Amino acid sequence: MIKGSCFSLRHVRKDDVPQLVELLNHPDSKGDYLSLELMLPGVAEKKYEEESRSKEFSETFLIVDQNDEILGRVFHFKTVPYFNAREIGYGLFAKHLRGKGLMTEAVQLLTDYLFKTTLLNRLEIHMNTDNLASEKVAIHCGFTKDGIARGAVFSRGKHVDIAMYSLLRAEWEALRG
Repeated sequence: MIKGSCFSLRHVRKDDVPQLVELLNHPDSKGDYLSLELMLPGVAEKKYEEESRSKEFSETFLIVDQNDEILGRVFHFKTVPYFNAREIGYGLFAKHLRGKGLMTEAVQLLTDYLFKTTLLNRLEIHMNTDNLASEKVAIHCGFTKDGIARGAVFSRGKHVDIAMYSLLRAEWEALRG
C-alpha cells in the first residue's frame, strides 16, 4: 500500500472486481473523453487475476479513502516492446473530488514508486488533446509534452488526436532533488 495525504493506493483484490467493473462502466466515470466501450466482468476478472501474479505487462492501483471506498485508479502498462518505458493511466470515479489535486498526487505517488522500484528510464502519459484536466495533471507532475499523435485513437465514433507527455528518470531526480 502507498499512502497519500488523504487516500491510499492499493492493488485490486478479487472482491473489488464487481464494484470496479460497475464504476468503469458507469457513464459518469467515462467523462467526456474516454471510450464508451463497456468492460465485461469476465474480462476484468481475468485481467486483475493475471495482474495479481505478475506486473510484467500492467499493474493497477485503486485510490481508496480511509474507509477503503474506491475513489479512482492509477495504473501503468507496457506499450512499445523495445522502449524502457511505461505509460501511466488514471481515472477518478468520485466526481466531487475532481479538480482538487487528488489525481495529481496519485500520479506523483505512482511515478515515485516506479522510479524507486524499477530500472525504467521513461514514463509517458497520453490524453485526448481536448482533455485539459488530464493535461494539467501531467504538467503538474513534471511531464514534458513530446507532441501530438494525430488521429491515433478511435473514441465515440471518431478518430481523435492524442497529446503525448513524458518524464525521464533524470528529470524526475532533478525534480525530487
